[in-house]
Amino acid sequence: MYMQRKKRHRAVMLGESVTALAIAALSIVCLMTGLNELNHQRKLADEQLAASRLAKEASDALKSHQGRVRIVRAQLVATADHSRVVVERSGKCILKLERW
Repeated sequence: MYMQRKKRHRAVMLGESVTALAIAALSIVCLMTGLNELNHQRKLADEQLAASRLAKEASDALKSHQGRVRIVRAQLVATADHSRVVVERSGKCILKLERW
């Protein structure tokens, strides 16, 4: 009888250990998923900030030039005229500001 209790006790300890390990693994997966999403959002925010700064620079340059202004910085291209400012990356529009 004593031996049977000891085996049952070991089985309960093993079950608790497996449960704890599963909870720890699930927590780590959730943490890594959250970190990945935060890094993605930071990358998008940095891109938007760079696009906004380039649009501001293009609109400021437009004040001193007549016609059209085109500024290229790394992968971003800003094009400004008197009615709008467009910032593109690889041909894809990131930021577009139009005058009403």
